[in-house]
Amino acid sequence: MNYPTHIVLHTLAYEGKADIDTVRRWHVEGNGWSDVGYHYLVRRSGEVQTGRREEMIGAHALGYNRKSIGIACEGHGDTEMFTLPQLLALLRLCDDVSRRYAISPDKVIGHRETGSRKTCPGTLIDMDAFRGLLFEHMREDAYPA
Repeated sequence: MNYPTHIVLHTLAYEGKADIDTVRRWHVEGNGWSDVGYHYLVRRSGEVQTGRREEMIGAHALGYNRKSIGIACEGHGDTEMFTLPQLLALLRLCDDVSRRYAISPDKVIGHRETGSRKTCPGTLIDMDAFRGLLFEHMREDAYPA
């Protein structure tokens, strides 16, 4: 059973197009896992696709799988930034997950912040800036004008 205290962000580290079914094949056929490792995938278009069920332990960040929701973004964060639709969808998704599990923005971390040697979600992804955006998004959502 998964008991989320964190949200861990990833990119696929793949410059081509990939939907959740493609990633599921990579993880199941390529890695021999039981399912896709991520709970969600956010496409460049802003479409959010569901992967592993939230109550299931993830397979995306060693040491955090039992206590996090794993969200991957289509693309390669070392060579491309999030698209605007992707960023907006990611903020909405993180806001939703954060509220449901009482996860504060400071517990939304990049894969590299888990102790991984990878650059994931990528060298072009500023996690401090993303957390700041998420904090503002959650504050504005909580106090509508």
